[in-house]
Amino acid sequence: MANTLLTSHPFVKVALPVPMRALFDYRVPQAIALRHMLKPGMRVKVPFGSSTRFGIIVELINETEWNEKQVKSLTSLHDDQPVLSTEILALTQWAHRYYHHPIGEVLFHSLPVLLRKGEKADYRTESWWCLTQQGEEVNPDELKRAKRQQDFLAAIKSHPNGINASLIATLELSSSAAKALEEKQLIHKVQKQFNKNVAQEKQDKESPLPLNPEQTQALDSILSHLNTFDVSLIDGITGSGKTEIYLQLIDKMIAQGKQSLVMVPEIGLTPQTLTRFENRFNEKIVLLHSNMNDRERLDTWLMARSGAAKVIIGTRSSIFVPCDNLGMIIIDEEHDSSYKQQEGFRYHARDLAIVRAKAANIPVILGSATPCFESLLNVWQKKYHWLKLRQRAGQAQLPEMVRVDLRNETLFYGFCEKTINAMRDALSKKEQVLVFLNRRGYAPTLMCHQCGWIATCDHCDVNLTVHKKANKLHCHHCDKHKALLYSCPECQSASLTTVGEGTEQIEIQLKALFNGIPILRVDRDSTQRKSSMDKITQQIHAEDEAILIGTQMLAKGHHFPNVTLVIIMDADAGLFSADYRGMEKTAQLIMQVSGRAGRASKAGTVLLQTYHPNHEAILTLCEQGYQAFAGQELKDRQRLAWPPFSHQVIIRTESQDEKEAFNVLLQVRQLAEQQATNEINIIGPYAAIIVKKAGQHRYLLSLKSAHRVPLHQLVDELTHWLEKNTQSHKVRFAIDVDPLETY
Repeated sequence: MANTLLTSHPFVKVALPVPMRALFDYRVPQAIALRHMLKPGMRVKVPFGSSTRFGIIVELINETEWNEKQVKSLTSLHDDQPVLSTEILALTQWAHRYYHHPIGEVLFHSLPVLLRKGEKADYRTESWWCLTQQGEEVNPDELKRAKRQQDFLAAIKSHPNGINASLIATLELSSSAAKALEEKQLIHKVQKQFNKNVAQEKQDKESPLPLNPEQTQALDSILSHLNTFDVSLIDGITGSGKTEIYLQLIDKMIAQGKQSLVMVPEIGLTPQTLTRFENRFNEKIVLLHSNMNDRERLDTWLMARSGAAKVIIGTRSSIFVPCDNLGMIIIDEEHDSSYKQQEGFRYHARDLAIVRAKAANIPVILGSATPCFESLLNVWQKKYHWLKLRQRAGQAQLPEMVRVDLRNETLFYGFCEKTINAMRDALSKKEQVLVFLNRRGYAPTLMCHQCGWIATCDHCDVNLTVHKKANKLHCHHCDKHKALLYSCPECQSASLTTVGEGTEQIEIQLKALFNGIPILRVDRDSTQRKSSMDKITQQIHAEDEAILIGTQMLAKGHHFPNVTLVIIMDADAGLFSADYRGMEKTAQLIMQVSGRAGRASKAGTVLLQTYHPNHEAILTLCEQGYQAFAGQELKDRQRLAWPPFSHQVIIRTESQDEKEAFNVLLQVRQLAEQQATNEINIIGPYAAIIVKKAGQHRYLLSLKSAHRVPLHQLVDELTHWLEKNTQSHKVRFAIDVDPLETY
């Protein structure tokens, strides 16, 4: 067989993790061909320039278009079996074509970091202490003079499979005692595979909850298409029991021996999702998110690939996890922008999930209280099943939404008197208040009251955010920071003042205003440490009255039964945004945050502080709800031929030289005008809202068309031109297909 392979496929096409939209031809050495069956998806080491790199075989070929004498040979083969399955290889190749991103970078993005670096696709091992035959015959009481050794031997005898480092720590045993027992040949070390991410089995599992008629109808609809490709949108108000439907669907998958991929938008949601799933199923459930270390991610990846994990819960990148027998994909909070990668390989995990499910002939379930406009248009066009849940689970009712007019009001650190009185009233009833402000830090601006100087970032066109607790000025765009200033560098005045409020300042002021009331802040700064979000949510559930302050991290999926009042500090954000998606994003945030109120037996109220209480979008959202708002906005989008009624691609350039970044896009526009048909609308080049970021000047060119095929054909040609013509100008470029950020 090997000889046949050598004669029929003397060359391979290899993808390398380099910013080039091409595959590279390599010769298969006879030593490799005779010993191994090469397959697409295997990793190889190849010479590239003056060094060697890891690559992935994409195709076996008989002939090369290059001079055969100049084609270099593979250095080594790194796998016995492909690390990329046929399914994932096809998915990444589709993504490479659709998103116009270098094939090698796409393929390597789909692999765990350790596999990209050349590690073997095997589970890690750890040391376990086990009894020797001699140790089995020794009674621990014989070691009375060595109490620590006695305790260690007794512990091992009560754990027939041995004990590892974790058990040693839990049982407070002595490591030195282990060494002494090993010297006496009573115990010895063995290496075992490590399965930390597997949920521990529990005998008493929660039973499925009874479903109301709406939930039952939604479940039955999905079950009728359970073993074929189908897309269902569960459009359910917050607290309507979408998760219970997910759980009952997964139970059906487990009964069929199939796996379920459950995607969530934020890392903070994965622990609570895991807990709820573990309480229901006696199956292996694994997590996959960016807060895990590289080894943990590889072990999770391996368990999913082998089929050992029946439920995989993950964030955006989990769409590329291989599964032995995938039966269903669930995307919770499908509207969330976190599913779109905004740097490098700019894919959308929700859209890739639908592509993957169609290829595998399995169903996709999208869930949201505020579906994105793309999904709503698909259900209105009958492409997706529309499953509406308009009743909250149990006796809970939707909160009342009240507009608070801030015009002519005196504000106390962003709060008007009516809002503060409402907070006092809720707290007096031993209830909780949630304050939403999507701006972390103490204040967004530090200014000199004497001369007007403002602290700005040296690398970006933005003001530095004040973080008083950390005593620093921080740029949230390039992550640069410096010590907090107490005198003006221009006029040396000590009259420095902050402008605006952030969550840190609100926390400080509310502590002074509500002395003795627990105040908990949830933002990226307060949840940096591992498990910190879990600890905060536990504290929230433990308190009666409390004030929760947070950014959008608080808006997604959390269940706080004692929250009865939600305050949106700035409901006007997005009303006059240059981004046509601005109000859609704002409305989704408002509705998601509002959904935290009144989720149990107590009624809820939402106060929207606004300077535009009679704005059409605010009025519709408060009085008629998200569906009416979305319908109104979609009519405007259709009239203006904006997505989802058209297809858009944005080409971005950035360079330290502002003129070069602009001029390259100007040439791209000229080339596009020569080749494009009249149906493609070209806008730009225009500057990004933040022109300078991390020292790079950024410009954009927008291409829009009612038809996807000619648009992508044009982008493909422009991409090849950019690849050839940007390196000499020291300009970097990126292609953003179906962008969520257009400025």
